[in-house]
Amino acid sequence: MDPSVYDLKHLLGIARDGFSDMVPALRQAFNERRDDDRLDAVFGSSPRHRIVGLTIGGLIIGEIVTVLFPAIVVDAYIINEYVNWSAMIIGMAFAVLFRRYLFVSGKATRDDFPWLAASLIPAAIVIALIAFGRQLFDGSLSFIEDAPRIANIATILVALAHSVGVVAALTIAVAALCFSRDWLKALMDLAVQLLVFKIMVWVTVLVVIEISIVGRILAGVLEGAFGIRLPAWLPETADQVTLAALLLTAYCAIIGAVWTVCRQQFGTLLDTGEVRIVTVLRKMASKPSKKKTKRQAEKSRAE
Repeated sequence: MDPSVYDLKHLLGIARDGFSDMVPALRQAFNERRDDDRLDAVFGSSPRHRIVGLTIGGLIIGEIVTVLFPAIVVDAYIINEYVNWSAMIIGMAFAVLFRRYLFVSGKATRDDFPWLAASLIPAAIVIALIAFGRQLFDGSLSFIEDAPRIANIATILVALAHSVGVVAALTIAVAALCFSRDWLKALMDLAVQLLVFKIMVWVTVLVVIEISIVGRILAGVLEGAFGIRLPAWLPETADQVTLAALLLTAYCAIIGAVWTVCRQQFGTLLDTGEVRIVTVLRKMASKPSKKKTKRQAEKSRAE
């Protein structure tokens, strides 16, 4: 999955369609009509209580794994830095229930995707809020040295972006696990997608923060053209604000676009038992060339 094939503006357009579809999907899933409690087909009786219990249980087990893992595996602290165990456990639990409904129950229909996917949204929001709160209160944030307090907003924005990144990873994971009847293919697809996802994040952080390209360019232009020497903390603040904006844009694009692709391909999944989400997303995210668009327009007029 080559990041260079994506046209971000085009991908955001696809993502916007996905996000606009989520609110009505939530209403459809968590409606107040007890005679239309479709979630019980997936989660059993009292599905709302079961979803809450599943989320809380996943969070608790994830915290236990986070604490115990370093005692079992050498250098596991490094792994914990990049793996949100709670999100992984909750995502796996939802994926198992979704797969049972999709491939075993025989009840799934083409109209089920919105409410089925929307049942994961509350858990995703809770995961993001907890990930954000942990960064704020556990002392892991590195605020810019000698900068005024207002500049700390840049660091907080980066923390918020990383929290949304957890939801993006969760979205990719559940989609990968659910869109193949074959468990082995689903797990392999999951491993590849999450690896590429982490590499893209690492490269972004490396370019924007470690190389500090944005702040240095800004400082160089202002000093060279106008003789203005910026405070040492200001270029770094610019880097962090740029990083936060870039990550938030990319993560939101991924979440919305995956939703759109999964909804469009849901019928194909039920018919064939497998959809290559990355392949479809890549085709959708690659903006058609002007020549191809012109050719299609001419073809339409001819018809």
